[in-house]
Amino acid sequence: MKKRTGVFSIFMILALVLGILGNGSQVQAAKVRLNMTKKTLTVGKTVTLKVKGTKKKAKWSSSNKKVASVSSKGKVKAKKAGKATVTAKVGKKKYKCKITVKKKTTTTKNKTTEQTEQTTAPSEATTKYNAGEYSISKVHKGEGTYYDRTSAGAANLDDYEASYYTAAMNNEDYMNGLAGAFVEITDKDGDKINVLITDRLPEGAKGDIDLSRKAFAKIEPLVTGRMNITWKIIPFPTSEPISYVFKPTSTQWWAEVQVRNGRYPIKKLEYYDKAAKKYVELERQEYNYFTASSGMGAGPYTFRVTDFYGHVLTDTNISINTTSTPVKGKANFPY
Repeated sequence: MKKRTGVFSIFMILALVLGILGNGSQVQAAKVRLNMTKKTLTVGKTVTLKVKGTKKKAKWSSSNKKVASVSSKGKVKAKKAGKATVTAKVGKKKYKCKITVKKKTTTTKNKTTEQTEQTTAPSEATTKYNAGEYSISKVHKGEGTYYDRTSAGAANLDDYEASYYTAAMNNEDYMNGLAGAFVEITDKDGDKINVLITDRLPEGAKGDIDLSRKAFAKIEPLVTGRMNITWKIIPFPTSEPISYVFKPTSTQWWAEVQVRNGRYPIKKLEYYDKAAKKYVELERQEYNYFTASSGMGAGPYTFRVTDFYGHVLTDTNISINTTSTPVKGKANFPY
């Protein structure tokens, strides 16, 4: 029995040693890996992937070069929003990293307050769309002033003021459909602020904007009173769909509807006339409501909303709500 035990012990020791050596090989093999297996980038950003645990040269490739390209040294560049898989081939082995590319964001920093506001940049299609003088890349010039409003804003968007800086737009631009527009204002020193147009400036020259006292003070001392500015339309920073607000006095024979929360200024609102079997455009009022002077019938309604840049949204089954509560649509305009 003792001899058999001794032989058995020797075999056990040999098995243990071989096991350790075997595990060591597995550990060694497991050390070959990429320095990351997934990464999120914004358009224009880069990251360098590396294969660790080996000195062998890797061959790099991307499953979608339009979204993310990769150099021979593993440098990945984000090109447009989407997803791609970058692969490093070492010998017969492949190591993969999932790349997610998001749209570029525009950051506005006010030097006076060090406040940072972030909005998503318009898409290439929106940027190229010809909207005349209100094309998304058009820069306007005017004078910036400030005021203390003593009554409701002309655009009937006062409840946004708790979350956004606001301003009054000169009469000509306001009446051209910029009620509810979101604009970036830049002063002569390069300080910027984003404001929502909630009011009308009747006496202002074209291009002028009258900021709320709080908004003006963020980029310029109040004692200045008046400053030269430039401004441009930018996307309203919302992830929520557009919504519809009915005047409380609306009925099937007469109704007024406001379109809220659009990423871009509203060009027109139409409803589908079931009897005529066509869309009918509603007249826009200076107080930022669209009027159906002969009503739209009993409803529910199908609305078609078009913004300044050719984006169109269609919502169905929208019923009159006389409580002034916004009725949400299904989506918002694309960037």
